[in-house]
Amino acid sequence: MSRREAFFVESALMLANNLIFFVMWRIFFLQFPDVAGWNFQDMLTLTAVGMGGYGLSQIWGGGTKNLSRMILNGDLDPLMTQPKNLLLHVVGSKVLSKGWGHLMAGFILIPLGGIASVYTLPLILLSMVSGGLVFTAVHVMVHSLAFWMGPMEGLAKKYCDALFLFALYPTNIYSGLLQLVMFTLIPAGVITYLPVELVRHFSWALFLALAGSTIAFVAAACWVFYAGLKRYASGHAFGMRG
Repeated sequence: MSRREAFFVESALMLANNLIFFVMWRIFFLQFPDVAGWNFQDMLTLTAVGMGGYGLSQIWGGGTKNLSRMILNGDLDPLMTQPKNLLLHVVGSKVLSKGWGHLMAGFILIPLGGIASVYTLPLILLSMVSGGLVFTAVHVMVHSLAFWMGPMEGLAKKYCDALFLFALYPTNIYSGLLQLVMFTLIPAGVITYLPVELVRHFSWALFLALAGSTIAFVAAACWVFYAGLKRYASGHAFGMRG
């Protein structure tokens, strides 16, 4: 509210930057018919879900960006005195304007690529929410390593940026051990591959796999944060929070 111009400019620039992916994939598929069995519409579904999910994570979970710094500086003290859930308070303490640009890009790609129908649109929107939850969970887990390993902000940022980039490429181009990594240590496959396959060929097995994986990552993030919180050393930083 206090910096409206900066908010709209940053969101617009991020929107324009993301729409470059549409042009890039369009040019690519004019030369090649498919990528590991996926066509242009499948790649647009992946891009829309990936960008939409990442945008949601920055909108409802922008506070994770500063989590490792808060741990090291003892800035969790003012939040721990309040009756609110600590992790939710930290995660939702900030909204990043870039997130709106990512989310708008995801929404624009849906009609632009003609990938939505009465049946697929709910799946795409649900996949965005799932992706947002997994992105947020991963951010929480990586930044929470500061409880054990000390300064993690730079490494955590690089890891989270890498996850976003991997999520914008089809996981089925990898094989063997690397593909396993893409569903576990770098869960790009959970964020975008499972949703695309769900939209292409709906099955309850894929739906349950997506839902179960999302719940597992959220649960793991909560466990890692609160396990680390037991090691938290107060910084004696008293303050007021609304």
